[in-house]
Amino acid sequence: MKVKPNAQIEAVIFDMDGLLIDSEPLWRMAEQQVFASVDIQLNEQMCLQTTGLSTEEVVRYWYQAFDITRDDVGVIARQLEDRMVKLIREEGEPLPGVYPLLERCRELDLKLAVASGSADRLIEAVMERLALYPYFDFHHSAEHEAAGKPDPAVYLSTLKRLGLKANQCIAFEDSVRGVQAAKKAGIYTIAVPESGMPKGPDFAIADGIIDSLEQALMLPQFALTDDAPDNPQLEH
Repeated sequence: MKVKPNAQIEAVIFDMDGLLIDSEPLWRMAEQQVFASVDIQLNEQMCLQTTGLSTEEVVRYWYQAFDITRDDVGVIARQLEDRMVKLIREEGEPLPGVYPLLERCRELDLKLAVASGSADRLIEAVMERLALYPYFDFHHSAEHEAAGKPDPAVYLSTLKRLGLKANQCIAFEDSVRGVQAAKKAGIYTIAVPESGMPKGPDFAIADGIIDSLEQALMLPQFALTDDAPDNPQLEH
């Protein structure tokens, strides 16, 4: 009989961008296009600096970095989101291992939630594009919180909606800010850094590091029986 390997684990919380969907290249494209309209020229490496931030936080970050004073943060953030929604609907693709892991979670009867720094409309575009709605109980955006990641608010609210304690959940994150947020909320956190991103000391606070969600099935928490490996292939 298929049973949960650990009775304490009741839910899995996923970040979205760069974890469920290969959206980071799309974000870089959108940011370069939108910020060029306000005379801010960004290259791909610069765009990596704002991974994990909300759209308004991204705009404020670059306005401050370029010493620009404008009162249109909300307008530019909306333009960025509009561009991202279009790109997601046209080009969004899942990252390796997403569906097998979600199916395994379903087999284990685990609750699933998305806790993202992206706006609701972006989360909804991803859920629709990748047909993720059947898998998830709900999604929660940091746009409803006073601060985005690395502040733990989005995770604390997600825990409250799940009706669970931090030690009953596992979080998957691809960014340092996301890992920090989940850990501050007290959640066991697995880092899945974007391909090509250095797995440096900034990720050291994660409870484990894997190369992709494909490797998550090797974790004992996702084994279908009690014969899970004693030493899952994690980098610490």
